Amino acid sequence: LSANRATRQHDDLGSSTSMELLGNFYPAQDIVATRLDQIRSAVIEYGARVAADRPQESFMVMITVPRGQRRPAGFEAAYREGSLGTNDWMHEIFKRPLPMPDDYGVRMWGGPHTPFQFADHGSLWPDETPDEFTSPAAGHIGLYGWLRATNARVQRLSQCTHTLLDVATVAELRAAYAARRHPLSVAQDALRASPQALAA
Repeated sequence: LSANRATRQHDDLGSSTSMELLGNFYPAQDIVATRLDQIRSAVIEYGARVAADRPQESFMVMITVPRGQRRPAGFEAAYREGSLGTNDWMHEIFKRPLPMPDDYGVRMWGGPHTPFQFADHGSLWPDETPDEFTSPAAGHIGLYGWLRATNARVQRLSQCTHTLLDVATVAELRAAYAARRHPLSVAQDALRASPQALAA
């Protein structure tokens, strides 16, 4: 296993347009595995170690099988589609984020190990000190940043009289994030549906 700095860029429609590999930047690790689940476990363990040592880096894990050694059944397909976890720490960027009236477009939606980011803004990473969104995010870095962004819009629209968790359930918010709903539209809908009828 080896780690390469990498980002994947998408066009407006979400199709992959390019991937940038910037070379190895972490010591490689040899593994012995005969099953796909063993490979995935090794990839996740290795990726977590790289992420801990190189926080907030975008990278992918590369698997090289020595010539002449047998690959487990289904290896090529699993590696190609990313189901071995090799892409879990790679930032997926929209080159031209779709515009949002009265707000910024989303540059990165993030994932379990990668951050949420608006266009022309920095990525939203969890703070070292837990806050009210740490538990609802349950370790999912992209969801955490999206919750913070959505909360900021709830506070702006309600003039700081409410927070996101006052007007929406965690289940509703997780579903909205999974559907890639923009934080502003989620905040507006949550306030409209709240008993206080605070919608802007």
